[in-house]
Amino acid sequence: MSEAGLARELLALAETRAGGEYEVDPWGFDPDMYDLAARAARWRWRVDVAAAANLSVDGPALLVVNRRFGMSEPAVVAMGVFEATGRRVRPIGIPDFAVVGSLLRRFGGVLDAPAEIRGLLRAGEVVAVPCARQPLGGNQPGVLRSTAIGAALATGAPVLPVAARGSELGRSWRVRIGEPMTVRARRGVHRDQLAVELAEAVRDALATLLSET
Repeated sequence: MSEAGLARELLALAETRAGGEYEVDPWGFDPDMYDLAARAARWRWRVDVAAAANLSVDGPALLVVNRRFGMSEPAVVAMGVFEATGRRVRPIGIPDFAVVGSLLRRFGGVLDAPAEIRGLLRAGEVVAVPCARQPLGGNQPGVLRSTAIGAALATGAPVLPVAARGSELGRSWRVRIGEPMTVRARRGVHRDQLAVELAEAVRDALATLLSET
């Protein structure tokens, strides 16, 4: 899309929102704003996505993404997945402040709250949970809390490790989507423990993906 075409779309979008002629989902998401932002992001990043077929064309999924400094990865992964599969990604971790949080919700952001994550997954959405920041890089992702993994287990959603490689100031990124992972329920083992086990397995798989990306 040319800069002129992008400007025209942005103006048309602003006009409809000024007139109140638009809808958002129960979490405040505006798909038209998301799609426009994803197209505009092409001017900032070039993202090469590998193994996109591992993400189903429909149904819920929880993506576990590595972070270095943690500024670019959520947007880069969302853009890459959208271009490769057509699926919109809902990143976890927006601040729970009225103005900033509401704005970020328009672009798909959600709270790091189990109830909200479960609701999105039950609605068939793709949700992305980041590992803790690992500024020094390498092949080891940061710590992955099991809370969001528990939400995936509660809804039956698959969990997919997603490796992102690039530089905060660079233009080119590589994203590799791993295979869906789950854990078998076992008698006498609480779901919280299963979530911890799956979180550890997904983190190990993510480390392997990073070594290959």
